[in-house]
Amino acid sequence: MVDRKNTTAQLSPHRAAVWEQVHRRLDRSYGLFAVHVLRNRSPRTGVVHEFQVLDSPDWVAVIPLTPENEVVLVNQYRHGSGELSLEPPGGLVKEGQSPEQSAREELEEETGYRALTWELVSCMHPMPAIFTNRFYVYLARNAVPTGTVHPEETEELETVLVPVSEIRTYMRSGRITSSVMIAALYLFLEHIGGG
Repeated sequence: MVDRKNTTAQLSPHRAAVWEQVHRRLDRSYGLFAVHVLRNRSPRTGVVHEFQVLDSPDWVAVIPLTPENEVVLVNQYRHGSGELSLEPPGGLVKEGQSPEQSAREELEEETGYRALTWELVSCMHPMPAIFTNRFYVYLARNAVPTGTVHPEETEELETVLVPVSEIRTYMRSGRITSSVMIAALYLFLEHIGGG
């Protein structure tokens, strides 16, 4: 049984919860991400503990909404899962670009769609326990296929149009399985009043 008094006391805003970073060093860089080792001091005990974190560029996803109220998704092979994954278009925020600039590029590169109206739906931490980056989610309204598809050399993509009314079914049935993209799609549905 959970002791609610102790839990509440531990979460009290009067108690410092932020750890002091004592030391940070690069352990290894792999291009897409780098492993850093942190030595951080506990605010409760004062003891220094070691943690590993992954530095990665920020990520971006675009929820392109067509005039016909369909969401433009891409089906692509994911090497981590070894399976095809149906997802909103997206990728890394490129160095020197804002998240929105990278989102616009990713949308056209992966689908050939463009949109004039862009809204930031959310900015979140994909996995704050170990990743240092942020994940930006944009809504691109009135998306139309007026651009040119030019995927990266390592991408094989299929564009799939899904009615907004079916997005929840796709997530619940396992047709969409990427957890960060499911979070993005739920926030999108909430944003447009379909949540």
